[in-house]
Amino acid sequence: MPNKKITVKHYLNKRAKPRFYLQEEYYPVYIQLIVDAKKAQIKSRINQYLELYQSEIKPIHRDEVQLKKLILSGFFTDGLFERILHDKIYPVSPLLNDEISVITKIIELQHPFENENFSLNNFSSDYEKHVTEITDILDKSIKESYRINLNRIFLESIDKEEEKRIFTVVNFFIHYINWDNTFSNFYEITYEVIPSELKLVENYLDKDLLVSIKAYLAYHSKVNILKRYMDKQEQGKISTLSYLDWITYIKEFIAREFTKLLGGKKANEYVACLDSILDRKIRKTSHP
Repeated sequence: MPNKKITVKHYLNKRAKPRFYLQEEYYPVYIQLIVDAKKAQIKSRINQYLELYQSEIKPIHRDEVQLKKLILSGFFTDGLFERILHDKIYPVSPLLNDEISVITKIIELQHPFENENFSLNNFSSDYEKHVTEITDILDKSIKESYRINLNRIFLESIDKEEEKRIFTVVNFFIHYINWDNTFSNFYEITYEVIPSELKLVENYLDKDLLVSIKAYLAYHSKVNILKRYMDKQEQGKISTLSYLDWITYIKEFIAREFTKLLGGKKANEYVACLDSILDRKIRKTSHP
């Protein structure tokens, strides 16, 4: 009978090409996964999680520049890695433990012992999708749809005298707005400076997009509260508002907050809208 246990364990991948410092070999951190007799190895994302903790790793590298680069790249010697785990050295050890917790949750969400189709194939992709920052995903998705709508409105109004005003506005938005900035930043600033023009454009947007914008702006108004509530950096945790967080906590939190402000019906509509965007951009692409 298969062992119904999820094993997630870090190790140094000695098959990878080592890097050298002071004649010592440094290897990247990988993760061994064992679930219901299925096995896989994936690369740890510890190097990405350490980016927010550069000042905290100083006691480990002692201002040795090359050693700092190796650690931030996720490379360690046997001795250093064992010491970090044994002495529970902050922030590397807590981050590794949190990575184990996150991966375990992702696997559990797939019900591996009940799901006959469960597989660890492409789990690295699953992992990446689930730790993706959802605010960026929502912002980029809505900005993309908004720009598509602007181009549609531009083409539909280009030769119509009665649509001259909307043509002028969308022409300005298309050609003179810096779209490298976030959509939330664009909307907030534009609403302060030229609110009537922004409202005019809203009248021409696709209905679904308009709902998405309203839902996202409502969500964005709660982002700072969410970040304060889920501030993980002091605890040595992975610091992000991830898709995994959305599934396990944020969606429910946002639903409660929206209900207080907007009522149950509108709250459900907005949460469903945001969930649909994330489903389209993350969940489906993680299960091709």
